[in-house]
Amino acid sequence: MEKTTLVLLLLVPLMVWRIYSRLKRLMSRTQLHLWRAYAAALALPLILGVLAAQALSAPLTLGALALGAVIGIGLGLWSMKLSRLENTAEGFFYTPSMHIGLIVSMVCVGRLLYRGFDLYLQMHNGTPVPPSNAPLSPLTALPLANVFCYYATYAVQLIRWRRGQRPVAALGIDLPLPPL
Repeated sequence: MEKTTLVLLLLVPLMVWRIYSRLKRLMSRTQLHLWRAYAAALALPLILGVLAAQALSAPLTLGALALGAVIGIGLGLWSMKLSRLENTAEGFFYTPSMHIGLIVSMVCVGRLLYRGFDLYLQMHNGTPVPPSNAPLSPLTALPLANVFCYYATYAVQLIRWRRGQRPVAALGIDLPLPPL
């Protein structure tokens, strides 16, 4: 093996650990910003639609996208049931299910890292790299659709929860004055 390949193999565990620790930090109590939820609810299915349009000529990839979407929607609904939602005077907060979010995200990151390493080895071995307009591999399409639909479903559920809540008044603002 070449030095660059060995260095890359040594750096992969460090990259995985950093991504895992960053995702773990993101799975903590978070203030709900509706614009972020709307952006995720609109952009992620749109990206998935573009991937599906590119995969029309590859039925196996299209099936993997559909299966990943169904699994992602189911996991998003299940994760929302396990989430802690808070309506406080400081605002609206949510704490997602750390285990489900980490598993969904790390499976996708792991597949993308594997695919990147595979492309790196193909370039160094002289193996032809697939063209950029080729449809995704079904093994890559499944986790991508899963993570996109998981986060889109979770965002839609957060929007639905927020629309059903009334803001809690901050202490001291809405209290009546005592009689004189």
